Formats: sequence, C-alpha cells, structure tokens
Amino acid sequence: MTSRILTLSVNRELAPQPVMPIGAAWVAEALHQARFEVNLLDLCFEKKPLRRLAGVVQAFKPNGVAVSIRNIDNCDFIAPRTFLPQIKEIIDCLKSSTNAPILIGGSGVSIMPLQILDYLDLEYAVAGEGEEAVVRFFQADDAATAGGIPGLVCRGGTVEPAGNCELSPDLVVPHIHRWIDTSRYLRLEPVMPVQGKRGCANRCLYCTYNRIEGEKWRLREPAAVVEEILAAMADTQAREFEFVDSVFNQPAGYLEALLEEIIRRQVKAKLHVSSVTPKGLTKEQVELMEKAGVASVVITPEAASDVTLAALRKDFTAEDVTKAAELFARSTIKALWCFLVGGPKEDPRTLDETISFINNRIGKKDTEFITTGIRIYPKTGLHEVAIREGIVQRGDSLLMPSF
Repeated sequence: MTSRILTLSVNRELAPQPVMPIGAAWVAEALHQARFEVNLLDLCFEKKPLRRLAGVVQAFKPNGVAVSIRNIDNCDFIAPRTFLPQIKEIIDCLKSSTNAPILIGGSGVSIMPLQILDYLDLEYAVAGEGEEAVVRFFQADDAATAGGIPGLVCRGGTVEPAGNCELSPDLVVPHIHRWIDTSRYLRLEPVMPVQGKRGCANRCLYCTYNRIEGEKWRLREPAAVVEEILAAMADTQAREFEFVDSVFNQPAGYLEALLEEIIRRQVKAKLHVSSVTPKGLTKEQVELMEKAGVASVVITPEAASDVTLAALRKDFTAEDVTKAAELFARSTIKALWCFLVGGPKEDPRTLDETISFINNRIGKKDTEFITTGIRIYPKTGLHEVAIREGIVQRGDSLLMPSF
C-alpha cells in the first residue's frame, strides 16, 4: 500500500476568476480518511510552479501522485487557447522529480482520458469522480492489481466513467481550509463553491456533464449540504456560496428540499446559483430562492428560438424561456442569461428570435452573456453532427479546440 500521496492541482487559469480546486480537495480528504499521508499542492498562484513542484516532491517524497486537471483549453472560439503544453511541462517536471506512479483525473481528463494519456505519455487516469477510484488505486499493491476500479482507465484500453453509482452516504465532506489556501481565492472572488448533486439526466447536444458526473441525478442529503456550508463559514471567511450543480432546479422536489433546509437552519449566507433551467420553473420556486437568500442566478437556455432549442436537444421551449424571464424580472434575484449562437440549425431568423428576446424580455436589472461557436467534444451529439457535416473527422483526437 502506498503511504504518502501528493495531490496536485495544475489549473493556473485566473480568468474570469480563479477557481478553487474543490475536486482535488475531495480526493485529498478521501485519501486522508483512508489513512494516507496527504499533501495537496495547488499551483494556481505559484509564480515559479516547476521550481515549487520540484521542491515539494523532494521534501515530501511521495509514493504516489494524483493530478487534477480541470480544463484543457478555454473553449473560446474567438481566441482559442490550449492549456495542454503547460500541463505537459508540469507532468514532465513531475516525472523527472519522482518515480512514483502518477494517476491523472479531473473534469478535463474525464471528457477524453485516452487522448490525454497519450499526449502526456502516462498510463493511468480516472474518468469521473475520484474519491473511491484514487483511494483504491493507491491501496493496490501495484498497477497489475488495480483492475476493476470504477472509472480507472488504462492507456490503450476502454473507458467506463465512474459516476453512475449512487453517492455514498459515507462520502466525507472535506475541511476545505485544511487543503486549500481559501483566503487567496476569497480575496479575488468572495464566493465558495458547493455542490448539492452530481450527474445530469439531460442530453444536451454539446454537453460533457454526462461523462464527467454521470447520466443520472445523484443527490446529496440537504442536511449534509447545509452542514458543509456551515462548516465552511466556521472554518473560513466565506459568507457567500455558489451552487455549482449541473442544473439547480432539477430533479423535481430537490430545490425545495434543499432551500427549505437552508431556511430551517437559518443559514446567514448570500447564495448564488450557477445553472438554472427554464424547464418547469415556477413562481413558488423563485420566491423560495429569494426567501433562502439567493442573490443571483445564471440561466442557460442557450437560445430563445424553438428551432435552435430543438437542435441543441433542450427539453424546453421558447415559451418556457419567456416565462422564466418574466419570473426573474419580477424578483429581487439578479439573473445572468447565457446564450450560444452559431450552433446547428442557426440561421438569421433563429438568431433574430434570440436577439429579440434579449432586447425585449430580459429584466432591466439582469444581463446577458453571448458566446459564439460551440466547442466540439468526443462522444457528444455535437461530435456526430460535426462528423456528418465534415467539420471534423471521426479519428480526430479533438485535443486541440474545434468548434
């Protein structure tokens, strides 16, 4: 059994704001609970990351390294930028500093693990959540005995992502401040991320959530989510929290259960929501959000044209989008509306419908964010459309951004 594990977060992107490596902290906590000696190194703010990494490896002498890769590029059609050369430089430094086995994971890896293993010249990755897989990998006597671990991917093998099993009731919430210098993040963006559920049962054309978190809703107990918020308030300076679920108001009933628990526990925090769908949104839900302390939401219809919504495989209509706009316009909650233009079936008429919605329906206190071009990822519906239209070939790795 490997005893000392270095957990390494390689994300160094600061725009639009730095993001706490919460996934790496969950894995570090799981390793700690399994009685490993754990060190989490976050390279986000390091001015000389390679020197820092080499120094930590020399001092800690890890028997294994778990590397978290959040993003592989910026998904920007106008100014695309890949992070892979920077990540490879870090991995090469790691290889030259230790002979310990290296296991990579994170959302960036989960969407195309085999391609990234080849690019980084590594042997093992985790596709999907890592709390169980990473612990079991490093508990194994050697790589040969690590077979059968949910989500474990071997170079040249097949991919069966973790993330479709039920969340364990024993899942241990990390004491974030133990693993991450939260003060540096909170000074720049005073909001702590929190997750009420994993997975997504929707099948949007372009989305990778199904591969990263699983194809069904996997709910945490509302009481456990509230305990995490209260613990973070006690341990850190955080007084604002953002729910980063794939969709906040699905499945039916969970929003109500979670917000009612927040109200019952009298949580005195400012809340934000990163993804609301217009599907099934009600006046009562918006009012409950207000009562619980939700100050802002991000709404992601991507379009306000029925033709475009159908092409993107959305499960709601332009009428649903309009109703959601009316609900939030009448509320105290600020809404950021996100749109993707230029996708399949988009034409001047459908674009006019979306622009007309933006100009005439979005509340005066609210704002919009418009993205041109949609990043093509493997094993998505958009990938199949792009192959049929000759935009990419079936054998393309898609490691470099394609739109």
